[in-house]
Amino acid sequence: MTVRIMLADDHPVFRSGLKNIILTEDKLDFQVVCEAHNGKIAIEMALEMEPDIIIMDINMPEMDGIEATKAIKATLPETKVLILTMYSDEAYLKEGLKAGASGYVLKRAVDTELISALKTVLNGEAYIYPTLIPSLYNSSKETSSQQESEQEEDLLSPREKEVLKFIALGYTQKEISTELFISIKTVDTYKTRIMEKIGAKKKSSVVRYALKHKIISSND
Repeated sequence: MTVRIMLADDHPVFRSGLKNIILTEDKLDFQVVCEAHNGKIAIEMALEMEPDIIIMDINMPEMDGIEATKAIKATLPETKVLILTMYSDEAYLKEGLKAGASGYVLKRAVDTELISALKTVLNGEAYIYPTLIPSLYNSSKETSSQQESEQEEDLLSPREKEVLKFIALGYTQKEISTELFISIKTVDTYKTRIMEKIGAKKKSSVVRYALKHKIISSND
């Protein structure tokens, strides 16, 4: 059986490396059927090609991988999504799984873990990079009050919280672009989305929200 794979990552050299790893697997018939360099194109490609598995980066222009995963899973629930990212942060792991991802692999371990992760996901099981598993156990021990607080914070994705933090601290869009290695246009898109989600029209409202949800502290 041919396993049809889509790659979604904004770095062509990295995508090429992934393809080499995938195509050297000789026990399963893996085929890379399409590639996308941002979240919006990933959605378009997925709907057109209907791959079996999507290897999805988180940090991409236009739309991040978590938002793209949500959109794809809403229409193609049978398509498996494997998040492949540099972020080992617990928040990203939880957001990825909530979006419908079947696995989460760190880029630094791609050489040794990618094929195992693909096989695990193909078998209908979830694959979590081993060092991140304790995060899930810790999450299950949260109190109900903590869960309620998280539900409020879940208005924003981890990436949106990063952008919000810099906005609240008074960074310009150009400075945020430099700090997060994204375009000014992408920063502006995030800013608009954040303001809509939290119902803010002024910077003072953004600062109050950031303080309330501990995205920044009064000492920052």
